[in-house]
Amino acid sequence: MRFSLALLWVGLTPLLAQNTQLAGMQQDLAELRTEVEKLKLENADLREAVARQKAGQAQSASSAETNAKLRAETLNEVDRRLKQQTADIDRALAELTRQVNAALGKPSGAAPVRPAPTAAPNAGTTAAATNAVPDATEDGFPAEMPRTGTKVRVKSGDTVTKLARLHNSKADWIIIANKLSSAAALRADVEIFIPQAEAAAR
Repeated sequence: MRFSLALLWVGLTPLLAQNTQLAGMQQDLAELRTEVEKLKLENADLREAVARQKAGQAQSASSAETNAKLRAETLNEVDRRLKQQTADIDRALAELTRQVNAALGKPSGAAPVRPAPTAAPNAGTTAAATNAVPDATEDGFPAEMPRTGTKVRVKSGDTVTKLARLHNSKADWIIIANKLSSAAALRADVEIFIPQAEAAAR
């Protein structure tokens, strides 16, 4: 069991490193967006100042022409900076998307880990409830396998054979009901379903 956990940790380590790198890129992207928002505010302030100047007292033709050129140059510079920031953000988004797709598409040598179902509040280590086979229909399961049973949270050191013996079930039933690839695929801290005959389940 410890060897399997070690292999799982070795397989997950590259993905954890990639997640850390992606988190850093997302933070950089958030900072870029903040800068763009600041530039937008500056642009709005400049336009408002231009509007106030335009509404003020009348100026001479030469003075008005000079101010118009100054305003145009200022607005052009702000627009240029906004376009540059937008292009930088687009490039960062494209790179982030590429890395995310590469991370998701990269094959992992570790055995797949089944997600643990959400445990009920105050559920004990072996607290159980009688239920039907989760996410299953009659088709595809052996006719002799019970459709009723118990939910149990796997503890460290538990094996399929041990759980089958403790709960008056069969190892094959547990593997089939929980869609395990093999008995070795059992993981600690995961809630599984143990098929039991109705008498035993009660």
